[in-house]
Amino acid sequence: MADDKAASLERFERIKQLNLWVGALQETLPLDDVIQAVKARRRGADQDDSYSLALQLEALLIAADRETEADRLIDEMLDRFPEDVRFAISKATLHHYFMDDQEGALNAIDMALERAQRTGFFRREALGVKARILLRLGRGDELTQTLDEIMALEMKPGIPDIGRERDFVDRAPPGMISEDVLARYNLFRPKRVSDDDGRSDVDEPPEWDIE
Repeated sequence: MADDKAASLERFERIKQLNLWVGALQETLPLDDVIQAVKARRRGADQDDSYSLALQLEALLIAADRETEADRLIDEMLDRFPEDVRFAISKATLHHYFMDDQEGALNAIDMALERAQRTGFFRREALGVKARILLRLGRGDELTQTLDEIMALEMKPGIPDIGRERDFVDRAPPGMISEDVLARYNLFRPKRVSDDDGRSDVDEPPEWDIE
């Protein structure tokens, strides 16, 4: 157990240092040069560092309006890590927010959910992304079912996930979500004053809860 904790702390420190390195590059170099530097460092990195740098590279490519390249990078990582949930969610959000491809986003989030169910990781987060996609598509019945699935999840201590969200509920037009499910969701995650400021995570539980 002590060895596992030490390894986790070491991994966290390496991620922190990589993030600081990328941040320092962004302060001094044009974005395209930062992207090239991160690509070069990935080529000589071990698997863990390559994974962390890929997350950074994905964000940099999106910031540079190079969404197609970001999508190819994500597909590479999905092939390399068949159980990974993080990049599957990233693919869904990329298609949803940046490529205006909602059907592609829905396919990606369904893949993310398959992986999430196998591993237990980020199940609530993946369902929340699916809810946003279904809201954009106007599929009220499926959105209602997804909210039911979110409420039915049994969260497990030590398994990473996010707190309870409700932005997809607040943005849904009247009648899209069935009244009984909406009433239960309002109890599951009550609306707060901070939600109107776009800070839906304020006062949320940490990475997971067990309620």
